[in-house]
Amino acid sequence: MAAPITKFKQFYFQGFLPSKCAFHRKFTKFRHVFLIKRSFQSKVPDSSQVRVRFAPSPTGYLHLGGLRTALYNFLFARSRNGKFILRIEDTDQSRAVPGAIEKLQETLHWAGVDPDEGPEVGGSYGPYIQSQRLDVYKENIQTLLNNGWAYPCFCTARRLEIMRKEAAKSGEPSKYDNRCRSISREEGQELIAKGTPHVIRLKLEPTPDPWHDMVKGETSHNIIDIEGDPILMKSDGYPTYHFANVVDDHLMQISHVLRGSEWLASTPKHILLYKAFGWRPPTFGHLPLIVNHDGTKLSKRQGDIHIEHYRELGCFPQAVLNYITSIGGGFQKYETGRTLQDMWESFDVQSIRSHPGRLSPKWLQEANRHMINEMVNSGNGKVVADLVQQVRQLVVSKFNNRLEEGPLRDQVLSDSYIVRIIKWSMLDERTSLLSDFVKPDLEYLWVTPTQTQLSELATMETSAAVILSDFQAWVSSVKDFSTGHLGEELNLFAKKQNLKPQKYFALLRTALTGLKQGAPVAEMMAVIGKENVLLRLETALKVVQQLTPNTDQLASS
Repeated sequence: MAAPITKFKQFYFQGFLPSKCAFHRKFTKFRHVFLIKRSFQSKVPDSSQVRVRFAPSPTGYLHLGGLRTALYNFLFARSRNGKFILRIEDTDQSRAVPGAIEKLQETLHWAGVDPDEGPEVGGSYGPYIQSQRLDVYKENIQTLLNNGWAYPCFCTARRLEIMRKEAAKSGEPSKYDNRCRSISREEGQELIAKGTPHVIRLKLEPTPDPWHDMVKGETSHNIIDIEGDPILMKSDGYPTYHFANVVDDHLMQISHVLRGSEWLASTPKHILLYKAFGWRPPTFGHLPLIVNHDGTKLSKRQGDIHIEHYRELGCFPQAVLNYITSIGGGFQKYETGRTLQDMWESFDVQSIRSHPGRLSPKWLQEANRHMINEMVNSGNGKVVADLVQQVRQLVVSKFNNRLEEGPLRDQVLSDSYIVRIIKWSMLDERTSLLSDFVKPDLEYLWVTPTQTQLSELATMETSAAVILSDFQAWVSSVKDFSTGHLGEELNLFAKKQNLKPQKYFALLRTALTGLKQGAPVAEMMAVIGKENVLLRLETALKVVQQLTPNTDQLASS
């Protein structure tokens, strides 16, 4: 039957067969039933094979909501021994950003959410980039034109704009009035032959019947109340999202569609498209919205929801993924520090929350701090070495021009010193993100005070050189460099020297760190270590002696 049908289609669209003749009506009915049966038999997904997809548009950086969609599809597939597919939906070429596809794939790889099929890894159902599938869409739009579910529309942009303005004035929904439905096939073919610009629209019909949503349960939405016949194929030959989405999901044998709630209202339209083709629709599930902590809607313009932002802060992939699941649910019980494997082994789609999830930056910090603490205390040499290297790279990147070559640089960049700093930072939640290690109030851990900061010592106390010289000698003699012991000895030393504690500790803090305030001096000394303290005191003393040369003799006596 395939050859006669092909020949018939050829004559049909050249206008040789009258559209209203009895043979035409009978043959069209037969052909429609035949194609539906053939398509249904050959394309229905194997019910034993779960196949899900993440289908982003390459319009910029991947954001938190996008990664959430990818993650939940990935977990669903892994939990059911299925396949996770990455498909790029770039039919809107005006919004495509060069390099976005590569960056998106790299971000998914960073998160560990790697697809089984996609543009990079390939697969049996490619191409996986929609702009490379235009022939597929042209072939399938022809099917809908043949069976009467679609029609060409010749309305101009000006007419549509006038309709939108009139609807806005009257407070009515802006929707197409389906005017071109009434154009006969012959008239339509004549207009197309003349090169008249046109689009292809779907003939909507009421959609009152509910469908079962994996997350939201029984759901219904009569799309005809708010929308006119939607465009399936644009005048430039590119399909719209809705058309390409349905065609690709069917041809790639997608069994379940997990996507954001923003697509919930479009689902009846998609189900209607499946009906038009005679295809079985997949099972749908719509993930809850993610909103800001105050309940306001997220915006892609917010820099703090892009995954790249979290990476720059020094968040670990596992922390970000745990953060995402804390927002949306998907598990019978809450746990901190799940690995990806832990997640898919305990993932339950029925436990996904249906209400919007609020972002809580504090929770992300807690999750990331948990990761740092586990890594530094893991006892795994490679894990610790990787963590140390990340901190070292941050320090060098931030302070390289202040890390002078010599013993002090070697010390602060050593593995043992960095490990000590990391463990110390975990004690009172001083750090949560890797970027916290180089924030202003902790930069003293890595670099000595600037010349400007040290020059203030001479104005803080007239006998600064003497005090620093005596203190340097005292530090050299101290055996126990623990915080508790140093705290007691520092107070005793101040009393013996008849120094006022407030001025005395301010002087030492400036000499050692350049800070006006911060952690207790004893704690600062203990964490940077005796050798580091002596090197800093030597530098500070030289600066003060240069500024107050008349004190040199006193300082050395």
